[in-house]
Amino acid sequence: MADLQPRQDSQHREADSAPSAERRMTASDIARIVGTSSATVSYALNGNPGVSDALRARILEVAREHGFRPNLLAQGLRRGRSDVIGLLLADIANPFYPEIASRVISAAAESGHQVFLSHAGIDGALLATAARALVDHRCEGLIFTSVGESDRPVLAELRAEGVPFVFINRYIDGLDADFVGIDDEAAGRTMLEHVLSCGYTRIALLGGEHVSSASRNRMSGFVSALGVAGLSPVNQEGLYGPLTHESGFERAEVLLEGGSQPPQAIVCGNDMIALGVMDAVLARGLSIPGDVAVTGYDDMSFASVQALALTTLRVPREAMGAAAVRLLLERSSGYAGPARQDLQRFELVIRRTCGSQSNPGSR
Repeated sequence: MADLQPRQDSQHREADSAPSAERRMTASDIARIVGTSSATVSYALNGNPGVSDALRARILEVAREHGFRPNLLAQGLRRGRSDVIGLLLADIANPFYPEIASRVISAAAESGHQVFLSHAGIDGALLATAARALVDHRCEGLIFTSVGESDRPVLAELRAEGVPFVFINRYIDGLDADFVGIDDEAAGRTMLEHVLSCGYTRIALLGGEHVSSASRNRMSGFVSALGVAGLSPVNQEGLYGPLTHESGFERAEVLLEGGSQPPQAIVCGNDMIALGVMDAVLARGLSIPGDVAVTGYDDMSFASVQALALTTLRVPREAMGAAAVRLLLERSSGYAGPARQDLQRFELVIRRTCGSQSNPGSR
């Protein structure tokens, strides 16, 4: 029995030293249980020399028994950086944004970083609060997927505090900041030129929010291509609206009720709007593209589903997410040069809904 007594005492000491269920196990807790220093525990956990094999094994055993997880944020702060970046999403219900987030997270992980996600709200109402919260959580920098003119004050605050940030997809005119996206005006022209090549002349345009630089540039491309052909959009109202299914359905209803000659084609500012338009067209017993052609923008994951086969403009969200992480980490690592603009390659993807199967390629 005498041989068992030291182990029982050790168990008692471990029970007394272990943190409560409400508190996370720390390296200091492990040091108290094992009877060594926090530095020795750190050496053992990180695989550094200077610890005997027996003591290292004991430390690792205690760490496993108590579910120890290293505090990566604290480790990073001791090195002078947090290894965490913040990503602000505009609308988590819109597949466009989770698809960007997926690549941002994987690209950050490749560089040893974690990502804190925050929802800024469709109208950006939560952006300022979300951005400040991420900074308070010691994020090295922020990636914004949706910004508008009303966000200029909080961005000025971040800049004054030395917090690096990068824009994806949207930017603010005149604000000197890194941006990753596509040439939306050129892409808009490309889409409209294709629709015109299909022989349509009565064309309606349903864009996104006017506060969005991407939506404005897309609409500019649509309108300019129509102008070159000597045409104007058949709708003078409702050019801009929310990037949602509901917005597409409601605005299409107005167009289809507007007279004896409905538009031959409806060109949409994103795929969600296009879905709403398609539902409105079909609800009236009309066919797509026989009665009304429909095009989208973004090439979200559902656009290629055979039942939809939506003609759209592919925005390379994975490449954009990876590029944004690269630019942000360069900023957080000390790059102080002028703002950079990384324009990715877009592609016109022609499917059934435009009435044409010929593909002029990408640019």
